[in-house]
Amino acid sequence: MGNRFQITILLFSFLQLINAQELTQGNIVNLAQLTLDKSPIVQTNQLSILNAEGDYQIQKSLFDYQLTSGITTDRTVSNLYSFDPRTNDLSGDLKANRFITSLGLQKRFRIGLIADWSVNYSMSNDNYQLDRFFRDVGANIQEHSMSSSFSLTQPLLRGSADVASALENSSLLDLESEKTNLNFRNSFELLQLADAYWQYVAAFKSLEIYKENELRVQKVLEITEELVKADKKPAGDLAQIQADLANQVRQTKAAEQQYYSAKLNLGRVIGLSELESKAIKDPIDDFPQVLTSGYTNNLNVQDYIALANENRSDIEASLQTEEAIRTRLSFAENSKKPELNLSGFVNYGGLNFGNGLTNALSTFTQSEGRNVGFGVRLNFAFALNNNNARGSYLKNKTLFENQQISNENLKRNVSLNVSIAVNNLQNSVLILEKAEESLRYYRQVFDNEKEKFQNGLTTLLNLILFQERLTFAQLEYLQANQQFASAIVSLRYQTGTLLKQTNSEITKELFYTIPKK
Repeated sequence: MGNRFQITILLFSFLQLINAQELTQGNIVNLAQLTLDKSPIVQTNQLSILNAEGDYQIQKSLFDYQLTSGITTDRTVSNLYSFDPRTNDLSGDLKANRFITSLGLQKRFRIGLIADWSVNYSMSNDNYQLDRFFRDVGANIQEHSMSSSFSLTQPLLRGSADVASALENSSLLDLESEKTNLNFRNSFELLQLADAYWQYVAAFKSLEIYKENELRVQKVLEITEELVKADKKPAGDLAQIQADLANQVRQTKAAEQQYYSAKLNLGRVIGLSELESKAIKDPIDDFPQVLTSGYTNNLNVQDYIALANENRSDIEASLQTEEAIRTRLSFAENSKKPELNLSGFVNYGGLNFGNGLTNALSTFTQSEGRNVGFGVRLNFAFALNNNNARGSYLKNKTLFENQQISNENLKRNVSLNVSIAVNNLQNSVLILEKAEESLRYYRQVFDNEKEKFQNGLTTLLNLILFQERLTFAQLEYLQANQQFASAIVSLRYQTGTLLKQTNSEITKELFYTIPKK
């Protein structure tokens, strides 16, 4: 039994590992799509839409049909006073039975009109010989009564047609705002993913540089050992180069730790578990190249600001939110008015006597006992201090003015951030070009110095110094590539061109080319 359990656990872990490896191919397009599928932040963003849909449904329910109904049955036993004349016809207590049922339907329309229909039916009997008209009909004869009414009420001031659906409309605008802003919020997760991926690529390449550097130092050690054997270098040089080799091994181990941290941090951004994050394969995609990125030296900041204003869904969402608050503000302003409602109504009723279903149904149709009425009613109500309406208006007015400020501030920050992103891209290209030039020269210098060292024309200290400078040049060139890659994605994010639709296709060009004007 124990062996079976262990085998099951191992099989389950193996299947998990296989599944994780299938999910975590080391290319940026696959990982970006995985982020949109698994990221908890993306899932939370989606839930915000469901929450807004819930608010919209609540406000929409104000115009639902409201059905009401009720049923009552009771029995009453009354011990009459001795002077009550009914005692002459009763041999004991007065025993009465009653059955009441009602049905109603109400509907509020988006023009402010309220329609209300109701019907009530009741049946009663008792053991008294006389009915309500003092006729001797016998005991326990049923009395049937019916009444129905239909009314239309139109608010003339508060809740009139122009604001009756204001809360529903504002909730719909809030819902549209959430849907519109979803794309930009999810694009931020792609920005995070891209930054984490380029950091992962940089850590991977950095580890390769340190391993290469370690091999170079090892090669220098071998050369030094040959020179010591040939009495061309003192034996003391070996200690110096061995110390340098030990230091390079230490740096390689530190790079391995950095690579491990970058891998797991990438998995964290995607939304992977610890096991899935470990299964992420080595990066396949290299850093973007300047020549194929679409970069030119004459980038116009204003063109990209215009592109951002056209594509940034958060700007559109912010304007929708402003309109939603404006709608609620108009509702709050209307609520300060007195309540003046005009109603028209029609009543219909009937009365019948006798036991059985036929007599009960005749109550609704026979002309005898029928009553019909109609009329109009004007209701007026007003809170003298009206603090509730005034306070609600003040809060909504404050929210509206605050949203206007936020919208203007958003547009201002968009322009500033786009300008910064364009400038970062331009500087990253210059830095990358200089870093590449520096690396090329340091590689030549190190090769020359190594040859001079073999010929005894330079010191070991100079060789170690230029070897370290070459390593630093490689790392700086690597960092410059990472900055250029991040600058491309940052510009796309700031201009709203990184993710226009959440369900749109993720392509490699999003991370490798600058947006087109």
